[in-house]
Order: sequence, then structure tokens, then C-alpha cells
Amino acid sequence: LIDTELLKLSLIDTELLRLSLMLTELLKLSLIDTELLRLSLIDTELLRLSLMLTELLMLSLIDTELLKLSLILTELLKLSLMLTELLMLSLMLTELLRLSLMLTELLKLSLIDTELLKLSLMLTELLKL
Repeated sequence: LIDTELLKLSLIDTELLRLSLMLTELLKLSLIDTELLRLSLIDTELLRLSLMLTELLMLSLIDTELLKLSLILTELLKLSLMLTELLMLSLMLTELLRLSLMLTELLKLSLIDTELLKLSLMLTELLKL
């Protein structure tokens, strides 16, 4: 009877050892699962950082476009300054043309005056006769 009890206890002990081994395996699997979760969190963080990097790259592209537009604006301002200079030169040319017309009128008057002097000289000569 004692042998039977010892055998039963031995069987129970064996079963407990088997269960203990199974529990150890489950704990190992749990550790692996925990590690996988940690890696998944790292992966999620990497994805978040990747999205942030993408946003930064998009902002950098926008900044580059803004710089291009700024350069174009600078060129337009240079052209505007050149146009202003051309308009000022045009105004000066207009003034020169107006002065040239006045000079032409003065020359015409001078020619008339010369003709009058000639006529006056001729009249003086005639009166002397």
C-alpha cells in the first residue's frame, strides 16, 4: 500500500515537474511576446519619426519654392527699377524735344529777323536814292 502511495506521489511529482516545465515554456513565450511588443513600440516610434521627417522634407520643399519666388520677385523689382529709369529718360527726352521745338521756333524768328534787317537795309538804300 505504501508502495502504491509512493507511486502515486511519484506520478503526481512527475506531473508537477511536467507542468513546471510547461510553465517555464509559457514564461519564455511570454518574454518573447514582451520583447515583440517592445520591438513593435520601437517600430511605431520609427514610423512616427519617419512621418515627421517627411513633413520636414515637405516644409523644406516649400521653403525652396519660396526662395525661388523671392528670387523672381527680386528680378521683377530690378526690372521695375530699370523701367523707372527708362521712364525718367523718356521724360528727359520729351523735355529735350520740347526744347528743340522751342529752338526751332527761335531759329525761325531769327530768320524772320534777318529778313527784316535785309528789308530795312534795302529800304535805307532806297531812301538814300
